[in-house]
Amino acid sequence: MKKLILVLVGVLGTIGLSAQQLPQYSQFFMNKMLINPGATGVDNYWEAQATNRMQWVGISEAPRTHVFSAHGPFKDMKMGLGGKVFADVTGPTRRSGFSFSYSYKLQVSKTMKLGMGLSFGGLQYTIDGSQISLQNPDDIAISNQAQSTFVPDAGVGFHLYSDEFYFGVAVPQIIGNSLEFFENYRGTESALARHFFAYTGYKFKVSKDFVIEPAVMAKYVAPAPLSIEGNLRVIYQDYLWLGASYRMDDAVVAMAGITIKKAIIIGYSYDMTTSDLKRATSGSHEVMIGIRFKQKDNISRNNN
Repeated sequence: MKKLILVLVGVLGTIGLSAQQLPQYSQFFMNKMLINPGATGVDNYWEAQATNRMQWVGISEAPRTHVFSAHGPFKDMKMGLGGKVFADVTGPTRRSGFSFSYSYKLQVSKTMKLGMGLSFGGLQYTIDGSQISLQNPDDIAISNQAQSTFVPDAGVGFHLYSDEFYFGVAVPQIIGNSLEFFENYRGTESALARHFFAYTGYKFKVSKDFVIEPAVMAKYVAPAPLSIEGNLRVIYQDYLWLGASYRMDDAVVAMAGITIKKAIIIGYSYDMTTSDLKRATSGSHEVMIGIRFKQKDNISRNNN
């Protein structure tokens, strides 16, 4: 029961106090479109991915994230189109929805492009009050039944990239809609908080077979403090990769992945918790499986 309370305090607090609301992805570099619509369709192939994240294993009713996405280029790589459906389940709360993303690629130099993207969709929050014991049973902020609200959502992002370099900035949940679970109750402070993401990375080719890719990402949403994570991947022949990451005041991450026949991609990460939650959890697991559909060979590949 104590473990469940820890989770609920964190999750319900994010809704009411506008702290971190969006799911965590340890392998964000494998599908930047999940956080940045500007990265939609930046490669010369269409790709579909399924990602499942099991947060804080060992804690009852801990967060579970499931997302399916697909995106790719059209109009000779000048535009990108994509979409995703997702569900985040934590105890009695559920966040689910969908979004479509569009990007336009602008050639800013001989080797560099800028992807400018927008995303639009819908989001549903559901709270099952029957699973929550209240100190005040007459509290009008929550009932003892399932209650939900649906709101439109949108995001914006920019993704600057070449064959080796990438830099992106994204603002999900830019509308900041309020979450009103009762038609006759307007006293809620719950809202979709604007998040701010910035990331950058570079692929250093150190030999014929090996590439080293360091990357850094910063996340901010008020009133939570700035969060920074850095990771390093070693890639062998575009076939096998190993990596590690450090997420400030949260976790140390070990990662690995493989690409089979340039079409099937599989990635796995294990988060070793470094926060106070480490006393209650053995860590977090994230599994990603994807498939790439090759485009015409005469379209240059950016692979970012």
